Amino acid sequence: QYVIPDTALDQEARLRGTSVYFPDRAVPMLPLELSTDICSLRPQLDRLVMSCIMEIDNRGEIVEYEICPGIIRSAERMTYTAVNAILEGDESFQARYAGLVANFELMRELQMVLNRKRERRGSIDFDLPEPVIEFDELGLMKSITRSERNIANRIIEEFMLSANECVAGYLEAKAVPSLYRIHEQPDAKRVYDFEVIAATFGYSLGVGALPIQRMQFKTDRRANYGTGKRARELEIPKEVHITPRMYQKLTEKIAGKPEERILSYLMLRSLKQARYSEENLGHFALAATIYTHFTSPIRRYPDLIVHRILKDVLRDSAEKWDGEVPVGVGRVTKAVSEQHRREGHDLNRAEFAHRNERASTPEASRARHTENASPWSKRRQREHIEIKDGPIPLDELHAIAEESSHSERRADDAERELMEWKKAKFMQDRIGEDFDGLIISITKFGFFVELADLFVEGLVPLNTLIDDHYTYHENTREIIGQRSRRIFRLGQRVRVLVDRIDPVEKKIQFALMEEPPPRRAKGRHKGK
Repeated sequence: QYVIPDTALDQEARLRGTSVYFPDRAVPMLPLELSTDICSLRPQLDRLVMSCIMEIDNRGEIVEYEICPGIIRSAERMTYTAVNAILEGDESFQARYAGLVANFELMRELQMVLNRKRERRGSIDFDLPEPVIEFDELGLMKSITRSERNIANRIIEEFMLSANECVAGYLEAKAVPSLYRIHEQPDAKRVYDFEVIAATFGYSLGVGALPIQRMQFKTDRRANYGTGKRARELEIPKEVHITPRMYQKLTEKIAGKPEERILSYLMLRSLKQARYSEENLGHFALAATIYTHFTSPIRRYPDLIVHRILKDVLRDSAEKWDGEVPVGVGRVTKAVSEQHRREGHDLNRAEFAHRNERASTPEASRARHTENASPWSKRRQREHIEIKDGPIPLDELHAIAEESSHSERRADDAERELMEWKKAKFMQDRIGEDFDGLIISITKFGFFVELADLFVEGLVPLNTLIDDHYTYHENTREIIGQRSRRIFRLGQRVRVLVDRIDPVEKKIQFALMEEPPPRRAKGRHKGK
């Protein structure tokens, strides 16, 4: 191993927690000698790896796998653009990589199988683009575009998800303390807030009526004392039954609709942030009962920790089998799995039971269907697993999980802040130009507009709307003119002018271009 525990290199990697990716540069977690050379796959060169080799059936189920150290010699350094071109039928790319075309076609087929499996269990797939800054030969910004998520991206996503789930299941079945990537069920209040907004578009997650508890603000109660007025109350849902499938179904309903961008963004905000934990709490968005991060030990410290734990477990397994299984191999074969079932601790089958070994009774068939339909909502009862001592104590894993989650948030904030600064700088030369945009957020001090062509957002302040006196209506998330009844609402298309830029605060301000105002529809008169 290249990063030895408790060395200066390990301590620095733990402190950084993750690599950070800015528009024009990257700050790696590990030194460049490791991250871009020794630990990076390079064509026609041998590299040491930890492999998760899976045999997957036509329903996407893992029926057998090996987790083992090995040596890999990659054939080519491929890009997402090149692989996508091959799979889209580009003859020049297919001719250039003729020896690999069949492999990529098989990868696409497997990706579709794995994706259908996740869909069956209710996994959520938000396809929200991210901004990408393009630079010219001199390193100057020339455009801001939306990221493309093509079939090549999806292939890698599905393969990594499968490997991460497989490794997580293996380690849990071995009862070894480890790190998990968890995503908890959303808070009832956030679900309630989303339902209120979604209803204005005619949509719902389908959670039904939410039981409400009413809470008075203490400050309001004091302010209204002796006036006869009732204190303002805040409505908060007590609890909510929500499953990933509810989000999945709504995502499918709004696909391709004008409101897709807005509602997808709001759905994402209603969810909690994923984090690391030494306790397996499942992954809500993936509808997975168990998940970890294993595939990126070069750029994420939790992955590095999972690799260390795996190597320790595999060494113990090799010693236990006294050479019958090669060092570093974790394998499910019929002979091995039968023996471990008799011993009551089938080592590699926490979640990945062999389908062909299950009973073929109607009850078993119905159970399989229910299990595939929504494993998260069912939250299958696991057999109690007594946690053994592992290479890393639980309290240390807890500290690493907390630190890594914090490092991830810090990196995300840094990436977002620099991106906003780059956007502001890019728009500096476009002051006075006008663009089409979409209202993506409304607050009591104005509304935020995202430009249609540039993937840049800015604020139209309420006090710049001088044709009327406008007020914010929190219950409908609308800004309405008191005299004209002109309305600004989420998802509304507007024409705006780039008014001013504050590069220090990284803020862009738009001014609304005059246009025919949309008005609230009035009720019909009787007799018409």
